[in-house]
Amino acid sequence: MAQRRGPRGVADRVGRLLVMLPWLAERKEATLAEMSERFQLTVKELEADLELAACCGLPPYIEECIDLYIDAGVAYMDIPRLFTRPLQLTAPEAWDLLAASRVATALPGNDTAGSLARALAKLEGYLGDDGVVLELGQPPATASVVQAIEAGRRMAITYWSASSHDTTERTITPRTVFSDRGNWYVDADDDRSGEARRFRIDRITDWTITDDEVAARDVAAPSGGAWFEEFSELSTVTVELRGEARWAAERYPVRIEADDGTTVKATFAVADARWLDTLLLQLGPNARVLEPASRRGSAAEAASALLAARYRDDS
Repeated sequence: MAQRRGPRGVADRVGRLLVMLPWLAERKEATLAEMSERFQLTVKELEADLELAACCGLPPYIEECIDLYIDAGVAYMDIPRLFTRPLQLTAPEAWDLLAASRVATALPGNDTAGSLARALAKLEGYLGDDGVVLELGQPPATASVVQAIEAGRRMAITYWSASSHDTTERTITPRTVFSDRGNWYVDADDDRSGEARRFRIDRITDWTITDDEVAARDVAAPSGGAWFEEFSELSTVTVELRGEARWAAERYPVRIEADDGTTVKATFAVADARWLDTLLLQLGPNARVLEPASRRGSAAEAASALLAARYRDDS
């Protein structure tokens, strides 16, 4: 076998182990010479990879390590207990495993009818062959909010409001967490207002889980049109979004009036005129207010006010 020059990368070593370990686990034992020929590795490389695999497992690394050892030129492997239990994978984890395994099956020595191939076929059957998984980054407070829900506890939070630009101290009883258009929200009973309110979790700047226990109450996360209808008490603005401005219809709760693939006619709920002015400035010439007529000059007025303030500050 031709000798490779330079160290082998981590991706190559892990990929080959994904192929070698299922093959060896099925056979229980194999000589290093046989494995060297099959997987196109030197005996020294094989030993290094198998010794690395033998150190993998779960804490406290006593009974939960991969049962693998080498004796007199023969590698022996038994399936460890940690692999006898079904894996509880999230969708992103399952897709990562599927993608890595697909790459590994192209490496030398892969058994197209072996356990790895069979496991991949099952995984593909569950996930489908054309799926896309988006994993949204969670704001720092998310885990604590979920913990409070599970424990039935109130939370003391500091919350910044985008509509009023004020920061308030509140005590809330979180009920359900959900994500929509890239943002995370919590529906909660708000002690300050005495009502059920919705908070964006990334606007919770400080938080503490209190010792106050509360009775559980199931609250379903909103879906579909219900999300927009909850803003029915607010004024609305219908905007035509073209080209690059279409992102606004995907980020905010809207009611889509028309969409021809190029231009979107969307109705926004507006809690604060300053928010609308800022949004229109961001969207630029690719956005045009249609209704109400009184709002059609909002973007120009906001731009004029911004320029006037800038020149006033420079003078």
